[in-house]
Amino acid sequence: MSTWTVALVHHVANLVLAAPGVPDPGQGEAPPFAGPFMTVLRWGVYFALGGGVAGFVIIGFRMTIQHKRGEGGNHAGSLVIVAFGCIVIVSAAAIVTGLIGTT
Repeated sequence: MSTWTVALVHHVANLVLAAPGVPDPGQGEAPPFAGPFMTVLRWGVYFALGGGVAGFVIIGFRMTIQHKRGEGGNHAGSLVIVAFGCIVIVSAAAIVTGLIGTT
């Protein structure tokens, strides 16, 4: 090991040994606006995911029409974009729910 890694390990070990003096912040509590904010967030997620379902339906309709006309469809990109949008919506809602601490 080089000297800087030995020094780093030494300092980390000293910090770990000093850890009992660190105060415990506890579980925390939700801010006063958490209830109305979560209501607005749930409504937003509801409508956004409804838009995602509508996007899948529209892409399916376009695929049907273009297949009937004999045209090749490059719809995989559209499907990936809509699916990624739905994943982002659900992830954002899960992150905010985790930060607020309410269900």
